[in-house]
Amino acid sequence: MPSQVRAFQPVAGAPPKLVTVFEGDPAAWLPQARRDGAANRWLVVLHAGALHRTVRMEIGSVWRAGSTLWRNLSWEPVGATGDATTADRLLPSFSGELGLHAEGTERTTLALDGHYRPPGGRFGQAVDTIALRRLAQVTANSLVATIAGELSAAADARSEQQSDG
Repeated sequence: MPSQVRAFQPVAGAPPKLVTVFEGDPAAWLPQARRDGAANRWLVVLHAGALHRTVRMEIGSVWRAGSTLWRNLSWEPVGATGDATTADRLLPSFSGELGLHAEGTERTTLALDGHYRPPGGRFGQAVDTIALRRLAQVTANSLVATIAGELSAAADARSEQQSDG
């Protein structure tokens, strides 16, 4: 049975500029990402406190629902080199959406909404209930906070370039 995870974070900056950055190349806002072959695949290090794991992340094209821009987002754990080890295969995968919601011209929120399936059948479900669910939430919160910071910095840099030019 999949487990739900959601995270939200306000994003500092002018909503129109944040939207432009979010619609563009994810290289501008993915933290410490390296391209992994296809244009929409990345190797990204996810953090949960002192723990960190490399995942192969796929990010879809932008689509709109109301005043929110969404991108499909999924990942599979892999080793730092991009190859999965036995331990990495025991970690959950994630499938969901990353959304940027602009409320007028004043406020923007980044949201992550999705699910993961703990590996290991019933034993994995039990471990998820006891500990992994909390770790998954910490990881989601950390990722959303980091991406929000990267979006804000990229939008600020874009503003400075436009004012200099």
